[in-house]
Amino acid sequence: MLDGNDNDPHTALLTLGPMLNLPHEIWLHIADFIPASALEGLIGVNSTFYEIGMDCRYRQMSFAFLDDRMKRNLVRLKDPAVAKRVRVLHVYPGFLKQALSESSHAPKRPFRLRLPDFANHFLEQKAPPKFRVVENFRTVDDVVQTVLDVFGGLSNVTDYHIMWCNLQAVPESPVPFLTAVFQCNLRKLSLDISLENVASLLTPTSTKCNIEELDLVIRIDHFRHTTTPAVVTRPDHALIMMDHLAPAITRLKPTLRKLTLQAWEPLDLSPLFRSLQYLPALEHLTLAIPIESPHLGDHAGFTELLNRQASTLRSLALRAKQYSGTGLTPDSARMDEWVRLAIADVHLSHLCELDISSHLFPFPTSITCLHQFAGTITSLVLTGSYHGYHDVVTVLRAFHARPVDERLETLRLGTVTLTPQLLDLLAEELPDLYRLELLVRDVAPHYDPDLAFPVPGTLACPGSHLELFFAEMEKRKYSRWRLRRFQIILTTFPYRFPYLDQVFVNCVPTVRGLS
Repeated sequence: MLDGNDNDPHTALLTLGPMLNLPHEIWLHIADFIPASALEGLIGVNSTFYEIGMDCRYRQMSFAFLDDRMKRNLVRLKDPAVAKRVRVLHVYPGFLKQALSESSHAPKRPFRLRLPDFANHFLEQKAPPKFRVVENFRTVDDVVQTVLDVFGGLSNVTDYHIMWCNLQAVPESPVPFLTAVFQCNLRKLSLDISLENVASLLTPTSTKCNIEELDLVIRIDHFRHTTTPAVVTRPDHALIMMDHLAPAITRLKPTLRKLTLQAWEPLDLSPLFRSLQYLPALEHLTLAIPIESPHLGDHAGFTELLNRQASTLRSLALRAKQYSGTGLTPDSARMDEWVRLAIADVHLSHLCELDISSHLFPFPTSITCLHQFAGTITSLVLTGSYHGYHDVVTVLRAFHARPVDERLETLRLGTVTLTPQLLDLLAEELPDLYRLELLVRDVAPHYDPDLAFPVPGTLACPGSHLELFFAEMEKRKYSRWRLRRFQIILTTFPYRFPYLDQVFVNCVPTVRGLS
């Protein structure tokens, strides 16, 4: 039994585990209270914790550097009993350009440094262990073949993340092992890829799987054509989009529900938009727009894409990105003009959710999008920038022309200054709102555009704005507001304010969930 001074649950389980014959369900319930980081160390407790610990250890794997850790993982994943546990896989093939010849001549690690490997290997074996030697690769072919063998056995991977760009020093194509994971259980594929690599990776046979979510970041390998301006799409890039990228996405149309498209830099993606076929299962579309001109190229291609999917789209998310470019100087006026032209003739009759979450997205542009799609949406997310009281008024005006029976059910807004007047406005304008989430920067007892707020963390002092805010809120009762879920996220404060939850429970009788 445990020493009276030993309160370590890890030691307790290791001591009591073999002695207690509890049902499997009880051990699973106990595991729910143990941090995931500690579960890996409990594989020796009993068979239940062995399975849970092994699943935690190998659920998510990453291959980016050809170091001892990667070599050990390759050895372990040759065992089908271990390989079946991998669900999430991250791969960056840059390890192929490491100095493999030098590693093959590296001195063998001392035995004392290899003892932890043997210990972990022994603990992971139910049957008598069969030790495999961590091999030193002599050629790139050795690496490719080993990784191909291992990845081909990862049949239960559901989320696959690949980054393949800017690897001009790679002496051999990594395509064979990258595509080995494209199997029937794969549901999410994230590709951060240069256009130059698309043709070899997305072949007609490489995307025959049941992918439901595709997250695509498109880059250009500038080292291959340094004289071409970054914002100009070369003719061969357009051909790659039309002949390889668009057909690869189209082949996923039976199952593809979520699609995210973003260009790493200003790039004309209109050839891709125009070449994509109708995707009957697509419900969620996220588009990231570079802040520099020409943004995503010909805006008409963007329009065609949205109208083509008008009958299927339920959710649209728009982002503004500043990853790369020549000047990295956002021009709000040009960005606003491009978006206005792109959505002017778009009609999404089934759209329910609009999400604009980016501090780079101009507020007037957000309002333009809101007016375009406000007629049908029931959920709005507008975050990333500070929105004053009059900004919130402008947002809510976009819903005045809606039919009476069309209601906004969910609103996530921020950042804002939390005032009684702001809550009065929301309660009056959105009486049927079901869920409200506010990202709060400041708390004030009344709306004052000229008010200079104190430093965050000082608002809880006697006589502070917070106490005055509480006093004002005690006078209010929103009896007609049907709000059920209310969440306040304090973005600049280091702790939660006391009594904040209780204030809103008293003010809004229908609230059932606060966080």
